[in-house]
Amino acid sequence: MKDDKDKSKVSTAVLDIRYYKLTIISSVEKEKGYDNLDLTVIHAIQRCQPEGRKHIKWRLITKLPVKCKMDTIEKLDWYALRCKIETFHNVLKSGYRAENYKLRSAERLANFIAMMYILAWRVL
Repeated sequence: MKDDKDKSKVSTAVLDIRYYKLTIISSVEKEKGYDNLDLTVIHAIQRCQPEGRKHIKWRLITKLPVKCKMDTIEKLDWYALRCKIETFHNVLKSGYRAENYKLRSAERLANFIAMMYILAWRVL
């Protein structure tokens, strides 16, 4: 079994990136006046199997505009930040048990949130 230090190693991955447009048409909803739903599907697959972990295989579906490969890279960069955001909120919820505090005024709640965000950021 590997220790937690192995999980935090930074590595580089070479990805094959593909994207395509997709339009969702629902005849039932069209009767109610809804427009078609235009989406972009982005596939990012790691070329080589890395040692000691699973290879990256992401499939993202977005309504954000994607017109070129640089747009797909931007959306993938945003998605990669998801792990940091989840860790940040996990520190707030589990580490500091922020949900257990019962603050009765907006001012106290605002001060508490500001303090907790600073502490969680420092831990992260």
